[in-house]
Amino acid sequence: MSTTLTHAGLPTGITRFDLLRLFEQVARPGFGLSSTAVALVRHYILKTMDADYLRGRICAVWTQASRFAEALGITPRSINSAERELERTGFIIRNAGINGARAGDRQDGIITWAAGINLAPLITRYGELRGKAEALDLQARAISQCRAEIRQLGQRIRHACDDALRQRAEAILPGGRTARITSIARLTAIRETLSAMLDAIASAPAADPRAPKTSDAPEENCAPNIQDKNSPRSCSARGAAPDRITPTAAVSVATQAYQGLVAGLGGATWPNIVEASWRSCARLGIAQSTWGRACQHFGRERAALCVLLIDRNAELPGDHRYKARSPSRCLSGMMRKDQSQGFNLTGLFRAGQSDQVVAERDGRVLPVDPFQPAIEDLDNGALGLFASDLLARLSTQFEGGAAQ
Repeated sequence: MSTTLTHAGLPTGITRFDLLRLFEQVARPGFGLSSTAVALVRHYILKTMDADYLRGRICAVWTQASRFAEALGITPRSINSAERELERTGFIIRNAGINGARAGDRQDGIITWAAGINLAPLITRYGELRGKAEALDLQARAISQCRAEIRQLGQRIRHACDDALRQRAEAILPGGRTARITSIARLTAIRETLSAMLDAIASAPAADPRAPKTSDAPEENCAPNIQDKNSPRSCSARGAAPDRITPTAAVSVATQAYQGLVAGLGGATWPNIVEASWRSCARLGIAQSTWGRACQHFGRERAALCVLLIDRNAELPGDHRYKARSPSRCLSGMMRKDQSQGFNLTGLFRAGQSDQVVAERDGRVLPVDPFQPAIEDLDNGALGLFASDLLARLSTQFEGGAAQ
């Protein structure tokens, strides 16, 4: 192999570090490369210079494998194995000088010849790497969307109050969790199977007229109670879905980022609010275990409303006394308060239009006690102002309790 192999250069505006980031993004999921091979390419690129990536230049390194092994803290045998892996997948070309030694020459910052590791194949495959990254991103979005649809189907199955249907769904997807399923084909099959089960229920003959009647109101106006039948909590008013709160009213007091997330999911519905709160947990630093406990304690919709309001206070200025500095502690504090004294979440969204609920004093709005019964719904503007100040006070209280 020639020691003067040149390349066509990177696209305009792309640096060697852009190439490295792209390679690290797709090397393992897209090409199945080992972590050692990825680390070795990083070491190669860091040993080169920016001028080596211009059109018509030679981009190569000729450091001995033993030196690479010493720098990476692994054995020379592992280096040789990783180099063979990269050569087999077409990302490098290996050539050696006399007696297998690696050598090269750089004059005025330009490599004139090199016998070692040539990176020309990696450079010329930049377009392929970018296409692979876009494909992986689309696949990740498809997987996320499919998982969200499966969760919504699971909620509808639980809401159907059909033990046989629920057992069949459990057999298809034990535990109802999809986090460990990464195959889009398998996720799609699960989604289609659950959807077919619901379609069969919808097309079934009418139920016995002696059976209890259910509401035909749309989901946007009636939040379903989707508590699991094995839940240790009783079906009390406190544990049920928040009554008299429509999804539209709930989203109206949320932050712009939260509202945008709900809009991206398809609009203000209870499943989309639950999904938006679940996604917001990672941004707020709320552990999934804490979110899971909140769902088990409050029910999914009420837990979602708690996260919605915590997210609102998390965006207060840093010096604001009501800023939710620890959203995870706020959510845990809400559960403790609910368990010990009862927590009127609906009171955060409902209030009277009298002086007992909202009053102005010295140019500010006074909050009310959320654990007292509320009266009528506020309009969206007053509701947002009320919930912001009220949950702020609660956030401070809960954070203080968690720290003790």
